[in-house]
Amino acid sequence: MPPLAAKLPFQAKIWIITLTWFAFWVRVRGLFANHFHADEALFAGWARLIAVWRDPFLLSQAVDKPPVLFYLQALFYPLFGAVEWAARMPNLIASLLLVPLVGLLAWQWYRDGSTAVLATALITCLPLAVQFSATAFIDPLLTFWLILCLFLVGKKRPGLSGLLFGVALVTKYQAVLFLLLVVGLGWLFGWKKRAWLRWFGGAALPMLFLFFWEFMRTGELALWQNQIGNFGGLRLIWSWELWPRFIGWAQQSRFVFGSRVMAGLFLLSQITLWLPRPQAAQKTTAVARHITALLSLFLLAYICLHWLLAIPIWDRYFLPITPLIAIIFAHGVVTMLQSIPLLGQQFRTQVGIKRGLLGLFAILLIFSAWQGRNGRYPIGGQEDADNGAWQIAAFLADEPYGTVLYDHWYSWQWHYHLFDKGVYVSWFPHASALVEDLAVFWGKGRRYIVLPDTTAALPILRELKHAGYAPQPIFHSDTNPGIILYRIGS
Repeated sequence: MPPLAAKLPFQAKIWIITLTWFAFWVRVRGLFANHFHADEALFAGWARLIAVWRDPFLLSQAVDKPPVLFYLQALFYPLFGAVEWAARMPNLIASLLLVPLVGLLAWQWYRDGSTAVLATALITCLPLAVQFSATAFIDPLLTFWLILCLFLVGKKRPGLSGLLFGVALVTKYQAVLFLLLVVGLGWLFGWKKRAWLRWFGGAALPMLFLFFWEFMRTGELALWQNQIGNFGGLRLIWSWELWPRFIGWAQQSRFVFGSRVMAGLFLLSQITLWLPRPQAAQKTTAVARHITALLSLFLLAYICLHWLLAIPIWDRYFLPITPLIAIIFAHGVVTMLQSIPLLGQQFRTQVGIKRGLLGLFAILLIFSAWQGRNGRYPIGGQEDADNGAWQIAAFLADEPYGTVLYDHWYSWQWHYHLFDKGVYVSWFPHASALVEDLAVFWGKGRRYIVLPDTTAALPILRELKHAGYAPQPIFHSDTNPGIILYRIGS
């Protein structure tokens, strides 16, 4: 490997800084335009309980996730007030810091300015990275901690790297999947026993904090059991699940790249990395080639694990590996461009091919960034993620205490938006339970029900009318599909 003192070229630094500002422009729209997915509303609701000190240890909540994100979100509510985008600020900041960090990590591994700039451009524009940046999900913050941990491995800062890995673990348990990658990189960078002891010592500190926090809350360590219980337990998939799950993950993976052409370029670039080349044409060191092999094996193992374990097929599970995909993609593209002279054409032809490939790549990236900026992909942050629940909540904001809102679909959104309002939200499992509740509590305050503007609402409306109640629609959200607020009369 070239000397560690080798510096990133000045031109590459300028490109990385420029791309970071471009990343801000691409990502900032989602901060204000989008609305909460159910999970985002749940996490933001917990953060508000902490922020106003109503329940700083979340004793009243069935918490199944480590708390780092929620406490970071809670810091922003006193600054900005009870606005949705306050809960997105930690992830937006982390996602912006991730952009130059990916470029620096690519430089650290490959010592090539073009690879560093191209990796930065990819993480700036790939739709999965864009649409998850300004969200209140846990995964963007997890991704930042993990990539910073990997960067510090190469900087030979084992204690700090371990600390960041521990912070990633107490952000989301899936960080443990990166342990083998950290071990592999540490071995390639020549870590000795003392370095590993410092690394594990650093990683233990956040874990001790998590154990203390959970024990103070509940007197036991129940977070892991709660999360596994919500998944329905971990198991290997059945044989008949192999193909449907493969198709499901393949469909989700296309949003990493934004288009089939970009996905095809990725596959072509990875094939190029493993084609035999003359020794004189190889521009990378032995350690860099070993890092490429390690990354390829890790990405393959990560994807296979999610395929073969019966866990939900969710887009967000690709987010932690998206920076690694960007780096190995960039390395593959640079290798392709360096291989063009081996084809033997005239110099002008070689230059034309390179410019054509780079032009196509730039167009695809800009298109993906534009689409992601406007939330055109069905992933991550969305303007209509709550189907207009925030509009219904705003309509009910001034209702007096004693008002009841019956709901089956949007409980976590109501918990957030009606956080300090006079409306009590009553969840009903089915129409018969709703009618029974009305029979017991009828006449004790206004009664509303919110239903989706789909055929799913018909059996509930039919049951209400059959029981002698008269649901009157009074507000319709302007989303598609929308939801309708009914006032229940007699």
